[in-house]
Amino acid sequence: MRSKHTQSTGLVDAANGLPVRRHTETGSYYVRKAGWPHFWGRVLDALVVVAVAGLLIVVFNSLVRNYSLGSLSYTFASSTGAFYGVVAAIWFLVLFGYGMICGAFGGLGDAASGMRGVRITDGTTSGAWLGGWRAVCWSFAPLYVVLTISAALSGSGGDSFEAKFTPIDLRSGLARGQQPVPDPKTAAEQTDDQGLPKLYGRQPDARP
Repeated sequence: MRSKHTQSTGLVDAANGLPVRRHTETGSYYVRKAGWPHFWGRVLDALVVVAVAGLLIVVFNSLVRNYSLGSLSYTFASSTGAFYGVVAAIWFLVLFGYGMICGAFGGLGDAASGMRGVRITDGTTSGAWLGGWRAVCWSFAPLYVVLTISAALSGSGGDSFEAKFTPIDLRSGLARGQQPVPDPKTAAEQTDDQGLPKLYGRQPDARP
């Protein structure tokens, strides 16, 4: 997976010290959400989907067992394929619906972690329709869990297996209106380079 994130701007957030980056098209600054808060936020989103879908499936199963759906109850009771077809439809409809909410407004995981998934290019959200389909795609990607844990361990926190989006930190100093500050590491490296003596009248990195 090739990262589409821009290189460091040489600035860090005044509140949390994380690197400040630029959206590739607009040039606006943003701070990516750190790994573990992003991971647990997405876990919360998954739990919401499982809880809502599970509740609806339990209700559906109860209606079938009690023959509350009339002739449909007999159909679902006698046909395993039809029954599990409805169960699958409930799961994906809940997943798509929650994805639409996440894409348009942000999910519970976003609110709890103080983040928002946006496009790297211009900082816009996916929107409801694309958000729904992205959620469905996640359900077909078990590798996403591995990638998310790896991102959490590395502290990067990519928004998904899809490199076009990234989670931004809504609780960073930048998001609260604070100006970023120069990265002390970058400043120290520049100072060290400037302190090196010239060799034969050339800069230390000059070529003969």
